[in-house]
Parts: sequence; structure tokens; C-alpha cells
Amino acid sequence: MHPYLNSSSGDGALIVLQAELLPERVEEFAAAQAKASLALMSRPGYLGYDVHVGSDSTQQTVVRRFTSVGHATDWMESSAFEELLSAETACMSTTARRSVVRIPITQAQVATSTITTRVKPGSEEWFRQWQATMLSREQEFPGFLGQHIQAPISGVTDEWVSIIAFAGDEQLRAWMHSPDRKALLKESASHVDRFDVRPSQSAFESWFAGAESGMRPPPAWKLSAIVLLVLYPVVMLEIFTLNQWLASWGTALATFIGNAVSVALTGFLLIPWASRLLRWWLVPPAEESTRRTAIGAIVVVGLYAASVGFFWAVTAAWGT
Repeated sequence: MHPYLNSSSGDGALIVLQAELLPERVEEFAAAQAKASLALMSRPGYLGYDVHVGSDSTQQTVVRRFTSVGHATDWMESSAFEELLSAETACMSTTARRSVVRIPITQAQVATSTITTRVKPGSEEWFRQWQATMLSREQEFPGFLGQHIQAPISGVTDEWVSIIAFAGDEQLRAWMHSPDRKALLKESASHVDRFDVRPSQSAFESWFAGAESGMRPPPAWKLSAIVLLVLYPVVMLEIFTLNQWLASWGTALATFIGNAVSVALTGFLLIPWASRLLRWWLVPPAEESTRRTAIGAIVVVGLYAASVGFFWAVTAAWGT
């Protein structure tokens, strides 16, 4: 059973496809999924998708996220879904399994950690079995959502990469510091040359909703552009309101409070909202990347100009 099936109740929905592909049809399958995802971006209730790929690429699980079971089933009754189903069937070596699963929307905001491991020569099979044991223990912990394991790629990397996902930071920390995990790590000491753990998300990337697994994260300049877009109006509004109220509190304390308000508003409300609206620009499909990047840059610059113009007019009217 796929790890995402652990949750049995909630107000969102997942469509989970578990497929075994013909080796020569792997790229065709990926192209069909990308085409369907591009069409789904304008469909009500669609949140995004994840692709979990086995070490040989023929075992794949595609998880599409919707805001409700109704939105999920509506898509499955559409002609676009029938077209995708036909393309998928031509790529499969066995009959696939597709399920609709209810799940809390909040689980779209997950806590993840990336683990890279360099296994000693001759210990590869032992490590595979050990990793399976690790996965079975993870599934016993509250909040576990899933794990993606990438075997070494010849000529690219000689390390195993594992990405684990939990419903929240507390659940992730509970597993990472658990006696079960520490005992398993101790068992692996004689089979592993190097072991490294780090959070999967950078400070900016953790703010951005909708970056889909299997796709490159948005480049740093796009992330920074979104931050500037939503931060500037917040700071200007603070100048007209909060700064006036806090003027008698002293510069140090007033500045600290202003910054705290700015971070809270942008980090928890405005950046996730803006990133969802501009997801088509932040993480465009490869075939549309150049065109969408250019159009999105024009849109963002236009929004910058509108914001500056608005507050310029306000300050002129108020004589400040």
C-alpha cells in the first residue's frame, strides 16, 4: 500500500495511480502525465501532483491532489481523463491500480528531510533490505506520508538519496530522534561510508506552495521576485499605520515589531497565496519554460510598477 493511503478521512482528495511500465514506454508515460498536468492547471479544485519512481523507473506511483473528492471524480469522468487513460494503458506492462483517497488538505504542507548515503562496495543488497526495514518502521510513526528512494545513477552520483515526508515538523523530529531509528543507524555503521541528513527545503522554498515532486524547484531569482512583490506593500502599509502607532516605543523595539509583523504576513499568508497564483510561472513545464518565464517576468514587473505608482500617489496625496 502506498504511504499516502495511511490517512482515511479529511476534506481533500488524492487520485493515486500505481503502475508498472514497459521499459521502452517510460518517457512516453512521463510525457502523458506532463500533458495532463498542464491541462489540469486551469481546472477547479486541482492542487498539483507528485511522481514517485522506483530505482529502475518502471515502477511508478502518480499522486494527484484535489481540494475535494467531488473535484477528483469530476475530472475522472471527463474526456481529458479518458485521453490520459488511453495513453497510460499503452505504456503499462500490467494492469494499473487507481484509487481515490480522502485526505486532509493540510497534509499538502509537509515536513521533509533528504538523506544521502554512500554505501560500501559489496553492501548494496544488504542496504536495500535495511532500507526496507527502515521504511516499515517509519510507517509505524504518526504523521508519516511517504518516502522516495533514488539508487545511485551511473556516471552521475554514487550515493543513495532518500526523501522522507511527515505531516509536520514535530512528527518528523519525533522519527528522526527516535530510538528505533538510532538503532537502525547503528546497524548500518559497518556497511556505510558516509551518511548525511538535511532539510529538503531552503528558507524561501518552504514558503512556496505547489512545487511538485519530480520537477525542479523554482530558481532563486523567481522566489526572490515573489518575496519582493508581496513584502513591499506590507512595508508601505506599516509606514502609514503601525510605524505611526509605535513611534513612541523607540526605534529598536518598533523596528523589531514591524519586522515580526512583516515576516508573519508574508511567510504564512501572502507568499503561499501569491505562489499558488503564479505557479504557472514558478514551475512551468519544460516545453513552456522560456515563454512562461518571459510572460511571468513582464507580469511581475507590471505589478511592481502598479504597487510603486499606487503608493507614490498615496504619499503625494498625504504630503509624506
